[in-house]
Amino acid sequence: MNSPKLATALAALLLMAGVSAYADHHGEKKTRVGTCPDAKKKQQEYFCDMKNASSDSMVALGTACRNAKINVKEACDGVVEPDPEYKSCKMEQKC
Repeated sequence: MNSPKLATALAALLLMAGVSAYADHHGEKKTRVGTCPDAKKKQQEYFCDMKNASSDSMVALGTACRNAKINVKEACDGVVEPDPEYKSCKMEQKC
């Protein structure tokens, strides 16, 4: 392998290592629901604020707020609750 190709490959490897180290973001634990600050700010603050209900039906129904609170528990406290089984009478043809 000649020198320019080796230098390019080495630079790419170092860049990838640097990007993944930066993505760690100061050791914050990222879960399937994101980091603790993300879960609080981007999910719970939005979905549990009824001012957003007029433009977002998920806020109006309250389901998203419930899910956001569960996500905050997981991201911040490490409490993982199993996903609930959603049932629909129409799916089961019992309506």
